[in-house]
Order: sequence, then structure tokens, then C-alpha cells
Amino acid sequence: MINPVSILPSVLSASEFGTTTTETTVGAGALFGSMLVFGIIGIVLGGLAMMGMFKKAGRKPWEAFVPVYAQVLLFRIAGMSGWWFLAMLVPVLNLVALVLLSINLAKVFGQTAIMAVLLFLFGTIMYFYLSYSSVRYFGPQATKGPFGQASNPGQPSYAPQA
Repeated sequence: MINPVSILPSVLSASEFGTTTTETTVGAGALFGSMLVFGIIGIVLGGLAMMGMFKKAGRKPWEAFVPVYAQVLLFRIAGMSGWWFLAMLVPVLNLVALVLLSINLAKVFGQTAIMAVLLFLFGTIMYFYLSYSSVRYFGPQATKGPFGQASNPGQPSYAPQA
């Protein structure tokens, strides 16, 4: 007669697909590890893309590398409330928030409506452009005017906060 206790370990260690729990654990660990690596790469690339914009707006460059805080500050740099960050967590409202963010970022950096569309479609790439090109930051008051009219000639641009 077969002793059920003697076959129990072999039944528990094999699944329907022929993999053991050890192989499944290794696969889950590899998935978690790769997600962690790509997440860190995303944070570093996003921080590098926003660092110049933060510097132009008078913020400390390291703030661009703090994940949630950087997004809140990005909305504030664009002349919007930092609470708009919460809209990014709601499925349809996040598109509205991104459109408004793109429009306001284009305005505070004295850019055109085409730049607002490019910011919406290619965010990180255009953040690099705003950060490291010769565009100037005109401050939150620029959101009240039309595109490309951030400051009248002869008027000083926005003075960064200390």
C-alpha cells in the first residue's frame, strides 16, 4: 500500500505546468528586480529632464529627483496648484491635468501652442528641451497671457525665488 505522507512533498512541489515553487520564486524575484531597475532608471531620467526647469524656476535641482514631490512642484512651477497631482490618479481626470500642465508649462516658458502639444505628446523629451535650451522661465503670471507673450520686450523676466 502507498503511504500518502511519503508522496505529499512531491505533490506539493510540482504544479500543473511542471515548475517547482523554487522556479516560480526565482521568476517572481527576477520580475521584481527588473521592475525595480527600470523604476530607478525612470526616476533618474525624469529627474534629469526636470532638473534644469527646476533650476530656471529658482528651485533646488535635487528636488527633481524626489518622485511625488517633483510632480507636485512641476504643477506649481506651471502656475497651478500642487493639488492637481491628485488628479493624476483618476483615470480620465489625469488627461485633463496633463493637458492643462502642458499648456501652462508652455506659457511660463514663453513658448507657443505647438510646444504645448509637443509637451503633451512627448513629455520627457520636451522637458529636456525646456531644461537645457536657452528658453527662460517667466513665472506663474505668464499663464494669464496668450502663448508666446510671457513678457513684453523691455520688461524683466520672473525673478527666481530665494
